[in-house]
Amino acid sequence: MSGGWDAPRYGSESVAKFSTETIDFDSADTSAVVREMESLVGRGDGLGWINIGPGLRDDQLERLPTPSPLARWFSGRGPAVPMATWTPQPTVGIEHGAGPKALDRLADAGAPLPAGWRKLQDHAKNGIVVQPAAAASHREVLRWLLSACWSLCPIEIDDHWLAQVHRPR
Repeated sequence: MSGGWDAPRYGSESVAKFSTETIDFDSADTSAVVREMESLVGRGDGLGWINIGPGLRDDQLERLPTPSPLARWFSGRGPAVPMATWTPQPTVGIEHGAGPKALDRLADAGAPLPAGWRKLQDHAKNGIVVQPAAAASHREVLRWLLSACWSLCPIEIDDHWLAQVHRPR
């Protein structure tokens, strides 16, 4: 085709494939998740991520607010159950349904953004995105993510967490 442009071609070699593993943990022992964070950073290619959220029981799921499909479509808020995402870049994010100015709410709840961390986004629907300080350890980052998710959850939750580790094959 002359004068036009060629669409990019994606062969099986150019698209990364990921394996997923789920880790059950509580805030007293985050060592398995921290090891995975260290492993992904150690790869040196910036690939992979970890999603972290509360492991809810059926009775807790039943207590969550359930907006109508129309309300979900037009809502200016994210999901009711907060979910944190950690990447080796390093940036972290939290999707939540707590509404606007969630970082202000976290500060009021005793989980302020740590000194030296940089806010990249605090949006009602798209969530929070921050860049931890360069000196922040993986354990410190994970501790803040858990405390932020706990504070932004609209129902009482237990100290039971699930981490889904997505690593390149």
